[in-house]
Amino acid sequence: MENQALARLEALRRHNADPGWVNFDLYRLLYRPELYEVAYERIKSKPGNMTPGTDGQTLDGFSRTVIADLIERLRDESFQFRPARRTYIPKANGRMRPLGIPSPRDKVVQEVLRMILEGIYDSPHGASFRDASHGFRPNRSCHTALREFRKKWAGVTWIIEGDIKSCFDEIDHHVLIEVLRTRIADERFLNLIRKALRAGYLWLKERRDTFTGTPQGSVISPILANVYLHELASSSNSSGRSTSGAGDAGTTRTTSR
Repeated sequence: MENQALARLEALRRHNADPGWVNFDLYRLLYRPELYEVAYERIKSKPGNMTPGTDGQTLDGFSRTVIADLIERLRDESFQFRPARRTYIPKANGRMRPLGIPSPRDKVVQEVLRMILEGIYDSPHGASFRDASHGFRPNRSCHTALREFRKKWAGVTWIIEGDIKSCFDEIDHHVLIEVLRTRIADERFLNLIRKALRAGYLWLKERRDTFTGTPQGSVISPILANVYLHELASSSNSSGRSTSGAGDAGTTRTTSR
C-alpha cells in the first residue's frame, strides 16, 4: 500500500518538474489511506508531535479507523481543522514567539497536504524554488547555504542578514490562494488549505480566528511561506528590482519578530 502512495507522489513530482504544469483533481489523492499511513510514519517521531492539541489527544491514538473516518469527512467536505492550542516560546532576542499546537489528526492531514505541495513545488526532478533558497526544504539548511557562500562567493568581505518582520504572521490568505491557483486547478484542494489557514487558535479557553498569516507550528506553514516568498522574489525580479534582500534572504532563512 505504501508503495502505491509513493508511486503516486513520484508521478506528481515528475509532472511538476515542468514549472508550467497545472495540477487537476488533487483532492482525490486525499482518499488514499496509504498516504495517511506514510504521513503518520514521517511525523510520529519528530520532537513535539506527541504533545496533545486542544482535543487532549496525542498521535498514540492514531489508527486505520481514524484514517477511514478522516477520508469519509474529506469526501463529503465536512472535515474541519480544529483550532490550535496557542503557547509561547522564547526567542533569542528575549521576546516570545507564538506557537500553535494542532490536534494529532490535523497534523497527519496537514502532512499529507505538505507532501503533495512539496511534490508540486519542490520536485527533486526540477524544483520551482530558486537554487539559492535553503529554508524549510528537503536536504537543505543553514549549513547548505553557508557551503554555497564558500563555493560561489569568493572574496566576500561582508554578509548582511535580512529579516522579514512577522513573515509568517502577515501572509495574506487571498494572495496566497491566488498564487497556489496558478499551479493547482482544484478548488476543493485549495478550500482545504484555506480551512487550515483559518482554523484559528485557543488562548485562555477563548477561540480566536485567524484572518492573515500561516500559523507557526502548523505542518504546512513552512512550504506555504516558501511559495509566497518565491512569488515575491519572482515579482520583484520581473520588475527589474534586486531580490537579494526580501526574496532570496527570506527563502534562505525566514524568521519573525
